Amino acid sequence: MNSNYKILIVEDEILVATDIQESLESLGYKVQGIADTGLKAIEAVQKELPDLILMDINLKGEMTGIEAAKLISKDNDVPIIYLTANADLDTVNKAKVALPYGYIIKPFNDKDLQTNIEIAIFKFTSDLKMKMESEQFNTFFDLKDHGKNQIIVHADKGLEKININDVYFIEKDHNQTIIHLFEDEVVTKRTFSEITGLFPKKNFIQVSKYFVINALKVYAVKYPEVIIADKMTVISVDEDYREMIKMINSELGEIIDNE
Repeated sequence: MNSNYKILIVEDEILVATDIQESLESLGYKVQGIADTGLKAIEAVQKELPDLILMDINLKGEMTGIEAAKLISKDNDVPIIYLTANADLDTVNKAKVALPYGYIIKPFNDKDLQTNIEIAIFKFTSDLKMKMESEQFNTFFDLKDHGKNQIIVHADKGLEKININDVYFIEKDHNQTIIHLFEDEVVTKRTFSEITGLFPKKNFIQVSKYFVINALKVYAVKYPEVIIADKMTVISVDEDYREMIKMINSELGEIIDNE
């Protein structure tokens, strides 16, 4: 079991949601948050893509859990497990439309929860691998989908799904490319140009032959150096790329000082 799995709970009964959170945490999972409406669930996913969603079918409000799951699945690759007190065939048939990775009947115990989560994530990972290895996706291919705010790359440790907003900078290191996250690194034999080409050019700025930075992760720019927030890594800017640095505008929250 991977205790680093981040799980979003979508449940409008606060006591039930709290019980689920306590169960998940006792099992070693991380709870990314609790949403009590479909709209809040969609907003939470747009802010940060979880590893799995536990979705109550019968949410109160204008949007059901099934409707929310359809909208989420349309723009994001994430496994969804339905939670419901209804086991009737009509409910099951409606739920199937959004292709869930599990269906748990309330009330349930910790073992039911853990079993369904582990199977769902295993199946999702397997499906993703098959998708990537299929002929359709094997021509280049690392997969980029800026609408989903993620990329999938063939890394040294296998397929890696990366949230674009989690990337601080990308480094060319001899015959490999390193994608730097806050507490982790994704190493791939893909070329520097292939990997950097997967990222949106609006935010990812090349500052030298060896580095592309995420402008949203910049703490300060004082040519010829860029300081990366959180990690406080200092990266030197090649003179050939000075004009690119000037393109980092104030809307991204950078501190520009070219004096």
